[in-house]
Amino acid sequence: MPSDAFVHAAHFTAAGRKVVDLVVIHTMEAPEGLTTARDVARWFAGHRGAAPRASAHYCVDRQDVVQCVSELDVAWHAPGANHNGIGIELAGYARQTPEEWADAYSTEMLQRAAGIVAEICQRWRIPVRRRTAEELRAGQRGLCGHADVSEAFGKSSHWDPGPHFPWHRFLHLIEQRFTGEVLDALEFDALEQQ
Repeated sequence: MPSDAFVHAAHFTAAGRKVVDLVVIHTMEAPEGLTTARDVARWFAGHRGAAPRASAHYCVDRQDVVQCVSELDVAWHAPGANHNGIGIELAGYARQTPEEWADAYSTEMLQRAAGIVAEICQRWRIPVRRRTAEELRAGQRGLCGHADVSEAFGKSSHWDPGPHFPWHRFLHLIEQRFTGEVLDALEFDALEQQ
């Protein structure tokens, strides 16, 4: 699943990276709308005034995947993991409840995000495994949230994608891109209870 558009962020570091170890999941802290990915990408680019001193590689909503920074370059998304991570911004908020992460919008968005993350993991040979702060400090490769990076390296206080982000379901959606295995709603509920 290639990105639907490329809206270049104003702030990033040109790097020509040969290795990427992490996929870092964020929430945009923006409403779940049909143009949220494009709107946040335009914000990173400075289309609405001064661009923030931040960026991500991809912005995802239920309709679009918008790339903002080349994977070879360093986006400014999670201090401590910028140099070796790819940042994925999801529409919504870190404060979302389990029910809000399970609504139709989030379900479609997570499926779309799982597609791009599966491609990233395949491209960079990143294991589809969530990493804790301790594992990040130990240099282990995989997926994490901005909150895990904040805890591991103490360079920010961000807590996204939030305590109710459905990690088990999201990891399964990514893995299913490789295996073709599909779970029904009851099986997803059981995963979330683990």
